[in-house]
Amino acid sequence: MIKTLVIDDEPLALDLMQALLAAHDDVDVLGAYRSGGQALQAIGELQPDLIFLDIQMPGMSGFELIAHIAAEQMPIVVFATAFDSFAVEAFNVHAIDYLLKPIDPERIADSLNRVRAKRKISGGDADSSQHKGQLLDALYRSTGDLASASGRLAGDGIGGGKDRLAIRDGAEVRLIPYDDIDWIDAAGDYMCVHAVGQTHIMRCTMNELQRRLSQGNFARIHRSTVVNLSKIVKVKSLPRGESELLLTTGARLKVSRTFKSEINALKRF
Repeated sequence: MIKTLVIDDEPLALDLMQALLAAHDDVDVLGAYRSGGQALQAIGELQPDLIFLDIQMPGMSGFELIAHIAAEQMPIVVFATAFDSFAVEAFNVHAIDYLLKPIDPERIADSLNRVRAKRKISGGDADSSQHKGQLLDALYRSTGDLASASGRLAGDGIGGGKDRLAIRDGAEVRLIPYDDIDWIDAAGDYMCVHAVGQTHIMRCTMNELQRRLSQGNFARIHRSTVVNLSKIVKVKSLPRGESELLLTTGARLKVSRTFKSEINALKRF
């Protein structure tokens, strides 16, 4: 079964999408959400394989939602929108499906066939991280209006000092205090720095980022994830030697077996 979420701020659009998906026996719609905040929480808890996502939503746009999702939790994304001006060519470069409203049942079927094919050749966590990186790369290749809709799209990071991470944002440099950073995930050539409800995106390797954060209270918990240890409120054991962290923001992050020693000390408390 393809575990699926539908995300759109319009109730009628949600109802229609769910009705169209009900015609496909291998699609299990776990929930429908009208805001990015609700959807982000559901993605962390339900771990869907696929989301159908509107782009223009109040509060948190579809692009901002993508930036907030942890790379290892990244589902396959199919955009569904009434606007055809959102960098269709950029998304097509990465074979990311893009449905225009009103949505044709045949296009839903075509899109699901793409999803089925992608799942057959997917590489697990590596594929999820790559998929998020492709989405972010598509945002960088698109127009200025699209960039502003997606939140902070920053350029290369630079020094910043002992207790701050510097991220270039166009002609400006933003200095993010280490204490404000909740967690960071890697997606392709990009780092998503999650801090105080915002996500700042920078070009940087994971090794380079760890060097810059070496004097902070950070630990690597996954091939693609670094967490601020002071933001952890709960550690939950999972099967196969993995763990899940609950942060003060409500974010849920997986600790892989490879990096479990990084958080073993926390379990004493």
